[in-house]
Amino acid sequence: MAHSDIQVTFEFGHKSIIKSKTTPEGFTHDWEVYVRGADGADISHFVEKVVFYLHATFQKPKRVIKEPPFSVKESGYAGFNLLIDIYFKTKDEPKKFKHSYDLDLQTSGPMVVRSRREKYIFTNPSGDFRKKLIRGGGALKIPPVLDG
Repeated sequence: MAHSDIQVTFEFGHKSIIKSKTTPEGFTHDWEVYVRGADGADISHFVEKVVFYLHATFQKPKRVIKEPPFSVKESGYAGFNLLIDIYFKTKDEPKKFKHSYDLDLQTSGPMVVRSRREKYIFTNPSGDFRKKLIRGGGALKIPPVLDG
């Protein structure tokens, strides 16, 4: 079989809103952080689970989400950087993808929604995993043809 890569696009993002009143714990914001497929792609075809590593001050800072939506909703008082591990439904390497996300919270104003897209290329995935990637929105990435 010819060498071919599959490219998938993840969307990492968050929503945050300032609470009308600070809680007794000092929480000023409600927020949600998420990982999803770009343009509505259903990444659950090839994603086994997503692990969000929240700041150590949260109860149960390691959050394992095994089905969509791959998101965590919480309340807090400050932004922080968190690590996100995306585990794939494959026995081949790579079995997971690590991502760092900056959960920044606004200081005033209405709800904020931020997101960014990240492309990830799977190099010559196995036939079964290739099908899962394509069902989940992956696209064939054809290498450039060199003249010569």
